[in-house]
Amino acid sequence: MWNDISKQWQTAFEEAWEAFCTGSIPIGAAVFDENGDLILKDHNRTQLSETINRRIAHAEANILRQLDTSRFDPKKLTLYTTMEPCPMCMGTAAVSNIRHLRSAAHDPHCGMIHLIESEPYFIGKALDYTFECGDPELVQLTLQSYYELRCIETGASRCVFDSFSEQCPEATEISERLYKNKVLDRFAEEGTAFGVVFDYILSVK
Repeated sequence: MWNDISKQWQTAFEEAWEAFCTGSIPIGAAVFDENGDLILKDHNRTQLSETINRRIAHAEANILRQLDTSRFDPKKLTLYTTMEPCPMCMGTAAVSNIRHLRSAAHDPHCGMIHLIESEPYFIGKALDYTFECGDPELVQLTLQSYYELRCIETGASRCVFDSFSEQCPEATEISERLYKNKVLDRFAEEGTAFGVVFDYILSVK
């Protein structure tokens, strides 16, 4: 449940919900220092009209472009992201010298965590990387599957949704039930806090 997850995850998920509510892919991220204090937070902005290059406006990359390395040592920071980073974001984190990464959910479509075990550059970075899994993963994949159903309805490919279905069929089944009555769209329109949404998704699993 929402009150059982850390403030770090709550922050990242609130950013993911902001992305969903503004029509972008629901992924959020946040950077915290070694004391657990928030440094930066952001979300995917790929569908916002003011975004210049929408293809690369990913949550993690947005944060790391803003990180003031004259004030903060990236090696001491922890990057939390609700979805496993894509090739661009995984590379950006490594090049930025981020050493500690946390993801709520695996991304079977374009997740790149395997690079830390297979590519010399990433191996040399000695990245400390863990998945949260459990309820946070289920909620993230439900939220993102719901977004994919929106896209499918307007003619997009099913490939991402189908990859999620193979990874976590429970999440895609929940998303289909919620999408039938546009439940998450209604929550977004009503300005519902994501803590309520998080617990609602878990209540219908």
